[in-house]
Amino acid sequence: MDSCQIMDADAHMCEPPALWTERLDRKFRDRAPRIVRDFKGQKGEFFVVDEHNNMRVAGVFAAGQTFDEKFLESGLDSALPGGCDPAARLKDMELDGVECAVLYTTFGFALFRIEEPEFQQACFRAYNDWLAEFVSYAPDRFAGLGLISLYDPEAGAQELARCRKKGLKGALIWAAPPENRPYHFPIYDRLWAVAQEQDMALSLHLGTARRDTLAETDRGLFYTRAVARTLDVQNTILTIIFGGVLERFPRLKIVSAENDIGWVPFLMERADKYYRRWKQGYTIQLSLKPSEYFARQVYATFIDDPEGLRTYGHFPAGRDNFMWSTDYPHQAATWPHSRDVVKRDFQAIPADDRSRMIRENTARLYGFAL
Repeated sequence: MDSCQIMDADAHMCEPPALWTERLDRKFRDRAPRIVRDFKGQKGEFFVVDEHNNMRVAGVFAAGQTFDEKFLESGLDSALPGGCDPAARLKDMELDGVECAVLYTTFGFALFRIEEPEFQQACFRAYNDWLAEFVSYAPDRFAGLGLISLYDPEAGAQELARCRKKGLKGALIWAAPPENRPYHFPIYDRLWAVAQEQDMALSLHLGTARRDTLAETDRGLFYTRAVARTLDVQNTILTIIFGGVLERFPRLKIVSAENDIGWVPFLMERADKYYRRWKQGYTIQLSLKPSEYFARQVYATFIDDPEGLRTYGHFPAGRDNFMWSTDYPHQAATWPHSRDVVKRDFQAIPADDRSRMIRENTARLYGFAL
């Protein structure tokens, strides 16, 4: 245990502030997302897409910091360089005992709330190009995940294929799509087909629902939304299962990212129960139980989930589907003490299951060499 090796299933970038102001298509550059100090009277730095769509910067690089009100006022000049410099990232991974890392966006979460399709597509392309350059520094150590706009699902499928050609290993899509266009609609079938053919796992990450926001001006709603965000992903996974997406695309891989794992046994038991009770009266074209689709095609990452580790055995496939992560460099990050955290949190977990969750499952999904 003392020399445990880790593959980080959900680490993050801290994108350079000029990424979009320098790389965005010229027709959009004057309104490019950017860093703004003391936005709308709030102290600190904010990543601003527009007047109503912004996110505080401080939590982005809070790993190893005291996360208090004073720290909330800090800016990107305090950020770990590993968020945007691949050489520095490798050094931080070495310090933390991390062999390989799956790289998610940070500021890109706000881009999922853009409601202008062409503008969102341009912002995503700029990020995907930058990320591909980053991972090319050490392609055997990094698995970069692109951002896919789905206002036009056919264009999204094309961008997913382009990401694969550029060396990315998967992509993020809305955790919750527009209510009038749920994911079991046929309009998304080309996307699922390309993801399946190109072996690109699609992630439903906390914070990527189309209208997701954490408005700090109402602290009650801020906390409520922070706790309830995982419900977006649970609803989407059920829709994908009961809507027959995983039946039609049996090699498609879906990832629930940063939504914990403790809910999985309960949700799958409940899904199987309703399917068993109602399937003769309300026929749907499924050849497997809901839990069997999850076991075959759905993965889930977690950071700090004691209940999940206590109960993961209630869903036996969890040992092959659950993946631990550091969340570097965010506020919840275990860096630079990940080895100690794994030793503490997994002390009651059988060695084989521990190895699968902290290393082998991530390697298998993203093609890392063991």
